[in-house]
Amino acid sequence: MKLGQAEGGEKMRKYGAWLGFCLLLAFIIGQSVASAIGKEEKINKEEVFETIRKGYEAQYSIRGKHLSVEKMYDILTPYITDNFLQVFTDENSSDTKGGGSYLLDKKPPFSFSASTKIGYDKENGLLYVYERINKETPVHEVIILQKAEGKWKVGGYNSYETLPAEIQKLEKA
Repeated sequence: MKLGQAEGGEKMRKYGAWLGFCLLLAFIIGQSVASAIGKEEKINKEEVFETIRKGYEAQYSIRGKHLSVEKMYDILTPYITDNFLQVFTDENSSDTKGGGSYLLDKKPPFSFSASTKIGYDKENGLLYVYERINKETPVHEVIILQKAEGKWKVGGYNSYETLPAEIQKLEKA
């Protein structure tokens, strides 16, 4: 009788070890999935607003000055993506254009209040910051941000009578 009990106990230990291994494996897989799901981009609204403010201040500080492209890059790189920076320097480094006399105003077009909205396009990695501004003709001012060097940077600016379809889609999501 003791022999049968010993065999039964050994089988139970084997099954217990397999069960423990399977539970451990399920736990590890579950943690990996949870980590992947949990890595969704977290948007710090105040940090984004501050980047926009500082980007505008930086570009405005070089307005009307005849600076080298390298100097403009040094001033603007912390806040503006390389692609948008290329557009800015192309349009603002020529003597015929007045050396940085236009592109963005001194202050961002937003109130940075509840009226200022943020839409995140995960698929394309774009952040849209926008607000409807009631001027003579109401318009939607939109600043597009992209991640560069681990932080959000201004990647574009546009004004629209109606919000673009990609932003409308984000509002409905």
